[in-house]
Amino acid sequence: MVGAGAIGCELLKNYAMLGIGTGDKGHITLTDPDVIEVSNLNRQFLFQEKHLRKPKSVTAAAAALRMNKKLKDHISARLDKIHDGTADIYTEEFYSRQTIVTNALDNV
Repeated sequence: MVGAGAIGCELLKNYAMLGIGTGDKGHITLTDPDVIEVSNLNRQFLFQEKHLRKPKSVTAAAAALRMNKKLKDHISARLDKIHDGTADIYTEEFYSRQTIVTNALDNV
């Protein structure tokens, strides 16, 4: 999943509640380079005031794990943007191992 803002929080909550990624070979990789700001708190419900200035991806992944303990060892949070500078991380091989890629960005 790319993005852990308002759209990403909603999707990740749904994935956790549905048990997506919890199977034997299941895994959710969540990436977002942003940190939580005060303006996020009214629309990104996985975040609380105590999370201010913490990475969105790490905080959202932890919240999903609290919702579904079966995600333990099945979810990872990254801080990378998806762009030319991270092409060595997000390679064709990386994408070929994915069942689905979710774009949860609300802007370009």
